[in-house]
Amino acid sequence: MNKSKRESYTTFEAALLCHVSHHSIKNWIRRGLIKAIRTPGGHYRIKKNELMDFMKKYNMIDEETTAAPAKEAGKKILVVDDDKETLNLIKDILTSNKFSVLDVDNGFDAGMYAMQEKPDLIILDFLMPRVDGFDVCRSLKKNAKTKKIKILALTCLTAESQIERMYEYGIDDYLAKPFEINELLTRVNNLLAIKKV
Repeated sequence: MNKSKRESYTTFEAALLCHVSHHSIKNWIRRGLIKAIRTPGGHYRIKKNELMDFMKKYNMIDEETTAAPAKEAGKKILVVDDDKETLNLIKDILTSNKFSVLDVDNGFDAGMYAMQEKPDLIILDFLMPRVDGFDVCRSLKKNAKTKKIKILALTCLTAESQIERMYEYGIDDYLAKPFEINELLTRVNNLLAIKKV
């Protein structure tokens, strides 16, 4: 089917256009950010005009550059990963794109920093010793002061059931390790452009 003449998109197709996971698209549908209909088989279909309106509203159209848009530059991001190399790589990527970055290497400190610093976004590894990403999410989402902080899961967990569980715990988007730099920046920019409801 010719894309220019298509009437609607699946969640997978919408995810490709928005540079997010299909889980994020489903999450945004459930939260009412994107209007969609259900097929008799239970799948979502998003009308082309609804998806284009959403993408325009949240500045997701024509993402040719990976640099942070001017209005997103300077936003505060907390990066949480017990692997120092990954932590330093992400910090370098984000600071070179004009974000303000805090970094911690464990889940316990992540909760403390989130309370004190109130970042706009947390990039969170889920496989950490003692306090893992699930514990961090649960704690942040129960606290009135931190429940609106957006969370990007950056992890090697890839099973569908594990990804769904992360969304149930409150993540806003998911990116598998290893990741591409451009994809990370696109996800960060898209999450920072969307207001939490």
